[in-house]
Amino acid sequence: MRHSYVLLFLPLLLMAFFMQPRPALADSNLCFNVPGITSCIAGRFQEYWEQNGGLPVFGYPLTNATMEQTAEGSFLTQYFERNRFELHQDKARPYDVLLGRLGDDRLKQEDRDWHDFGPTKATTGCLFFPETNHNVCDLQNSAGFKSYWEGHGLQDPTLNGYQRSLALFGLPLSDFTVETNAAGDTVVTQWFERARFEFHIDKPVQYRVLLGLLGNETRNPQAPPPSPLPPPEPAPNRPCDGIGGPDGGIALPPCVHMGESLVIGLLSFAPNQAVSFSLTNSRGQAVGGSQSTTTNQNGQASITINTGSYGGTALASGDYVFMAQSSGHSAHIPFRVIP
Repeated sequence: MRHSYVLLFLPLLLMAFFMQPRPALADSNLCFNVPGITSCIAGRFQEYWEQNGGLPVFGYPLTNATMEQTAEGSFLTQYFERNRFELHQDKARPYDVLLGRLGDDRLKQEDRDWHDFGPTKATTGCLFFPETNHNVCDLQNSAGFKSYWEGHGLQDPTLNGYQRSLALFGLPLSDFTVETNAAGDTVVTQWFERARFEFHIDKPVQYRVLLGLLGNETRNPQAPPPSPLPPPEPAPNRPCDGIGGPDGGIALPPCVHMGESLVIGLLSFAPNQAVSFSLTNSRGQAVGGSQSTTTNQNGQASITINTGSYGGTALASGDYVFMAQSSGHSAHIPFRVIP
């Protein structure tokens, strides 16, 4: 009888043993089920990536972590779409992981010197950096480069908000400019020591500021830009077809729905020059009155047009022309408002 009790008890004991909760083995690698991304993130780089912004700030890993020789020595290095990590074990956390100065590196690859952007003066409502004499501003109310810079930073509790952002992105190397990125998109752009900010007006507000793919570009400086998506099949009476080409600036985007905003970028004016501007509708009538702005050191300016209320007037659907005038220069920038 005792033997039979033992035979009954033994399976129960084994079942209880195997059903006990056990600590899961830590997964040392962070991998991605994404086409073309075969590298993983592990160890200190994984921790840093997850704590300081992850995918939106750094992008996917392009390489595995490998030893790389730099001017300062040999360090464990890993490239990401938007930056490069270096492990400096002699430094205390969080400064044991340093980010590459890929903004400056990419400009040098393009034979550009950030000093050629020229200094600017402090602008009301912007962050001014006397170290490089550049401003970081928003392009719309609470949306743009200033808000993004202030809203992201290195997670170090000993630093204030300004210092955290500075540690992550570095100093601005330019004011805003309008450039065409490697993907072929013409966007308002600002260069920083460790990043390139791009303003995509056609995206939802929370995604309008995107970081350029500097890790990819500096690692493969001669790589051709990604192939553009095939154009959609032509359709009759598309509401944004047939908008005339701009002269002296750019509208981002050139076609918006009623109540939305667009950004007008003025180019090639004289530096620090007063510029008057106005809107006319398709009948040539002035809308919202005449206003003025001042160009920066590079002869550029950014004006936000809120179609819901421009100069106290809501813009109805139709074609408009933004006209700017200064001594010796003018701009003619058409855009369209649709229902």
